Amino acid sequence: MIYHSIAEIFDALDAARARLAASVEGLGEGQEGFRPAPERWSIAEIMEHLAAAEASSLRLFHKLVQSAEQAGRTRADGEAFAPVSIAEHTERSRVEKYQAPEAIRPTSRVPVADSLASLGDSLAALHALRPRIERADCADQRFPHPVFGPLNLYQWLLFTAAHEERHLAQINALKEAMKG
Repeated sequence: MIYHSIAEIFDALDAARARLAASVEGLGEGQEGFRPAPERWSIAEIMEHLAAAEASSLRLFHKLVQSAEQAGRTRADGEAFAPVSIAEHTERSRVEKYQAPEAIRPTSRVPVADSLASLGDSLAALHALRPRIERADCADQRFPHPVFGPLNLYQWLLFTAAHEERHLAQINALKEAMKG
C-alpha cells in the first residue's frame, strides 16, 4: 500500500495496535505461555518482543525528527507529502524468517498485560511526537534497519505497523494451534 500522508500512516499504526490488543484480550496464563515447539515464541514472548522493539524504535523516531529539525528540514502547511511505501519489505518478510537482535529478544518473564501496557505507552508517546513529525520533513532522515537497510522515518513508522501485523499473524496461528 502507498501512503499519502502522515495521517494515513498513523491510522495504520492505530489499526494494527487495535487488532493486536483485541487478539490478546482475555487470554489466560496458560494461553500466554503456550509454545507449540521449544524453538517457537509464546504469545507472551511475542508481545514482550514487540514492546521492546517499539520502545527502541521510539527513541530512534525522536532522533530522526530532531535531526530534521536541526537541519531546518520543515514542511510548510499544505505542502504535498511524498508518497511512501514499504511493500517490497512486507512482501519479502512473508517468505523469509528473521532472527531478532539480542536487545529485543524476549526474556520469558513479562506477562502480556505488562507488554500491552508498554505498547500503549509507546503509542501514546508516538502520538505526542506526531505534531513534530508533521512539521518536519523527514523523508531524508534515514537509519538502517538490520534486515531491510536504510529506512526513512516514514518507512520506520510503517514498519512498526507491519511488524505488529506480522506478529499478530503468529499470535493468531498460536491461538489456532491451541485449539487443535
